[in-house]
Amino acid sequence: MKIANPLYDKTFKYLMENNRIAKKVISVLLDREVIELTVGQQETVVPYEQRGFTLFRLDFKAIIKEPDGSKKKVLLELQKSKYPTDIQRFRNYPGTNYMHIDAPKGSKKDEKKRIKTKEKIEDKEIFPIITIYILGYDLDDLPFMAVTVNNEVINSVNKEKVQVKSFFIDHLTHSSHIIQVRRLPGERRTRLEKFLTLFNQAWISEKKYILDLQDVPEEFKDIAKYLHGPIMDSTFRKQLEAEEEIDTIFDEQEAKFLHKLEESKLRETEAKLRETEAKQREGEAKQREKALAKKLARQMLKFKLPIREIIEETGLAEEEISAL
Repeated sequence: MKIANPLYDKTFKYLMENNRIAKKVISVLLDREVIELTVGQQETVVPYEQRGFTLFRLDFKAIIKEPDGSKKKVLLELQKSKYPTDIQRFRNYPGTNYMHIDAPKGSKKDEKKRIKTKEKIEDKEIFPIITIYILGYDLDDLPFMAVTVNNEVINSVNKEKVQVKSFFIDHLTHSSHIIQVRRLPGERRTRLEKFLTLFNQAWISEKKYILDLQDVPEEFKDIAKYLHGPIMDSTFRKQLEAEEEIDTIFDEQEAKFLHKLEESKLRETEAKLRETEAKQREGEAKQREKALAKKLARQMLKFKLPIREIIEETGLAEEEISAL
C-alpha cells in the first residue's frame, strides 16, 4: 500500500488533525491510554530562515490513564524533525505551559480586556508537560530506537534517589519521549515498532514523499488507509512536492555550507599548526642563543673578567652567571 510519508510536515499535520487517529498515535508513543485529547495550539509557527519556510510544533491537552488506573491531565508538545539542524529549534521553543498572551493595548476598553484576559490566564489550571520528539535521522550518541526520559529526584545532600509526589516538580520539569524512526529494526515485535512501520524510510518510493509499504500491521491498517488518501489528492501532492523541492534546496545549501565550514576549519588548523611551529622554532633559537651566551660567560669567567662586563656582553642575569 502506498501512503503519504508522515515524516513530511504536511502529512504529519494532516495525520494529527484527525482526533481519533491522533489519540491512537499518542497512546502508542506514550505507552499510555489517552482518554481525552483536545487541540491546544495546533500549529506553532516558527520562522526558520535556513529552510525558507515555517515549521510547526503540535500542542495538545490530554487526559491519560496511568498504570495505577489514575487519570492525569497533561500538556503534550509533539515535535517532528527530518534534519539534525532542527535541534536548535527544539531548544528555542519549549514550554507551551508558559506562553504569555496579551490582548492588544490601546483604549481603556482594550486595557480592561487585556487585564481580564491576564486574570483568566492566571486562573487556568497548570498541567505537567510531556514532550515527544520524532526524529527522521539517527543520533550518533543515542543508539536506541526509542527512549523515555523521566526526571529523577535526588537528595543533593546524600545523593540518594527519593520517592516524592511534588506538585512543583511534576509541573515544572518535563518528561520526554525520543523516537528515531530510522532505527526501526527488521523484525518488529512491540506495538511501538509495529506502529513505526508507517514511518519506515526504507520503503521510500521514487517520490520521497510517498512510502510504498511492504507490510501493514493489522492494528494500524486504519492509519495506513487514512494516509493513502492524500496521495490521491492532486492539490495535496503538489504541496508535498513543494516541500520536497524546498528540502532538496536546503540539502544542497547545507552541503555547501558544511563544505565551506570544513575548509575554514582546515585553514584554521593549518594556521594554528604554523603558529605552533613558529613558536617552537623561536623557542629553540632562544635556547641556542642562551647556550652560546653561557658558553661565552664561562670563558670570560676563566679570564676573571668583571661580572658587570660579562652581563653587558652576554645579556645574562647576575644570578645565571653566578650559577655557572
